[in-house]
Order: sequence, then C-alpha cells, then structure tokens
Amino acid sequence: MRFNIRHHTRYRYSSPVWLSPQLLRFRPRDDGAQRILDYSINIKPNPVGQNDHLDLEGNRVMQAWFDRETDVLEVDVSITAETLRYNAFDFILEPEAQTLPITASEDGFCARAYLERIHIDDAATAFAAGLSLAAGRDTLEFLDRLNRKLFQDFKHVIRHSGAPQKPVQTLQSRSGACRDLTVLFVDCCRAEGIPARFASGYQRGDVTRERRYLHAWPEVYLAGAGWRGFDPTHGEAIADTHVTIAAAAHPRDTMPLTGSFRGNQATSELDFKLEIDVQQ
Repeated sequence: MRFNIRHHTRYRYSSPVWLSPQLLRFRPRDDGAQRILDYSINIKPNPVGQNDHLDLEGNRVMQAWFDRETDVLEVDVSITAETLRYNAFDFILEPEAQTLPITASEDGFCARAYLERIHIDDAATAFAAGLSLAAGRDTLEFLDRLNRKLFQDFKHVIRHSGAPQKPVQTLQSRSGACRDLTVLFVDCCRAEGIPARFASGYQRGDVTRERRYLHAWPEVYLAGAGWRGFDPTHGEAIADTHVTIAAAAHPRDTMPLTGSFRGNQATSELDFKLEIDVQQ
C-alpha cells in the first residue's frame, strides 16, 4: 500500500517562551516492511541548528535548537510511504521460538531491554500465564489469543493526552486507549519470555473518518521472523496496514515531540491535524 500522510502539530504558548532543544520523531523507519518514498518537514520558528541521527533502537530522530523566544511551535510533515509486507506470517520460526516460555538464545543479550517488565504485577503475570496454558504453550497461538482477547473483551477508548496506563490498570478496568492496550500486550509477552516493544505511527484505519490520530501497537521479536506487529485495537496481525515511525522498549522513546520550555508562568496548548490517504 502507498500512504500519503500530512501531519501538522502546533503548540501555542500563553506568553513568549524559550524552547529547550527539541527531539522530533516524525520520519518513519525504513526497513524490510516499509520504505519512504518522500519526506519533508518544516518547523516554525526556524531552528538555528539541527542534528539528524539514529537513536539506539534505530529510530530516526531530529534534534533542533532555537535562539529566540516564541509563542508558537509548529511542525508540518509530509510523508509518502510504501508498505511492503503482504503476509503477516511469511516466516519459519526457529525451534527455540516455537514454545513458551522462550528461554535465552543467541539473541538474548540484545533482547534484554525488550524483556524487562516496567511494571510487574501478579495479576498481569497470571493473565499471561493463563493464556499461555490455554494456547498449549504454542507461541503463535498465544499471540493470537492475546490479540483477540484484548480486541474482543476490552473497551477501546480515545485519550488525547497522558502517559499509558500501567498494565494492571488496563487489565482491571478492561478499558484503554491503543497505547494502554499496547503496554498490556507488551507486558504479557515479556512475562512469557517474548521480547516485545512499543511502536507508534500511522494506520490505514477507516479512511472516511474525519478525525485521524496517531496510533500505537506492539511488536514482538521471534527468532526466524524478526520483529512482527500485532494490533489489539483492531484484532489483527500486521502486514501492510501500518506505517511505523518509531519503536522502542519504553513508550516514552517513541513520542513524536519531546522537549521543554521556560517562560513567565507560561502554559501550552496542543492542536494537531492528521490527513491519511491510502492507495492499494
């Protein structure tokens, strides 16, 4: 699929502020599942300097810094991206990845950050263990059951701001935004020895919807398959319907814009507009 994306982000400040160096993650990843055909970014006010680089997890990051006060920060991004994977299961698992719990393998050292549980809770551990038992300890069956469970049995809501809930909060309330379901999915996978990470970006979704949003979903690492995405918000294994901007062991490292400002009791207000056109 070909995605044409226009993403406008604007912070307005109640009085002029000084901006700290800002970290921007708007350029999608370029890998075996997707490629970037065109990309442009415009920032207001104009940065006096910028540093484009890859972070430790392979995400494209721009560091931008400024030399004057401003009452607005605007980022306007245009992207043309092509997704390349048509079959979510076009792989053959290595034997060590077929049965749960997955034990340390040759990838164990590199996978360590994706196995560390951020908020350990007995209820989430038991929830994951029950699904694993019901799946006969089969890795792909477990992932499918977990994906369908979060899609069918949990209420899906939209929260415009705020950090993801702790996994146990989402589990107990049976309700959450896409980022909350993602964090619970990741925690369940890590509890069963599956390296997992938090991904954010764009999805095809309902192209007729007037209001579009950034989306979050989990990815898991399986020996023989590499990183593969699942979307518990929609109950599907991901093939070509999502464009990944950033993926990381911790959700905070996928935020599209991070930084601070200082001003005389100044406050900020966020607004955005996202347009997504998809061609088969």
